[in-house]
Amino acid sequence: MIIYALLSWFFQDFLAVLSFDALLVPDIFLLYIIYNLLSDFSKDMGNEILLIWVLFFGGILWDLRWTAIPGLYAAVYIGTFLCASWVWSLFPESGHTTSILFVILWLSQLPGFFTGLYLWDIGAEYYFTSMLICQAYSIPLAAIFSLLYVRKLKLKNA
Repeated sequence: MIIYALLSWFFQDFLAVLSFDALLVPDIFLLYIIYNLLSDFSKDMGNEILLIWVLFFGGILWDLRWTAIPGLYAAVYIGTFLCASWVWSLFPESGHTTSILFVILWLSQLPGFFTGLYLWDIGAEYYFTSMLICQAYSIPLAAIFSLLYVRKLKLKNA
């Protein structure tokens, strides 16, 4: 699991380098970690604590690589993770559907986006455009993780 988290972080970093600061890339690392939490059927508390530490170190690495404010993205990642976990726990087990997962994953992109937008310092006229582009890029990623959840659910019920 940690290897895949590391690979998702590197892939996100690679996309950020390729974009040449022209746009904000979706938080693939955060999407993977939240997907990993919400698709864990064992409800193991140790796994949740491990994921929080992975998010913390991934956020610190992202801060040192891009923003130079250590702890900012780590706090955003952990806060988003805890909010997603809380919203997921509001639904009964029968309500853990792919559409709910998709919405949680898609909306989990907003805190990191607004943090990046604040640090990115672009003109006010580009805020809406950059938000639409970032959210448009995160929709296919949330859909892919939702389909992976369907596959995991079918394997669990088989």
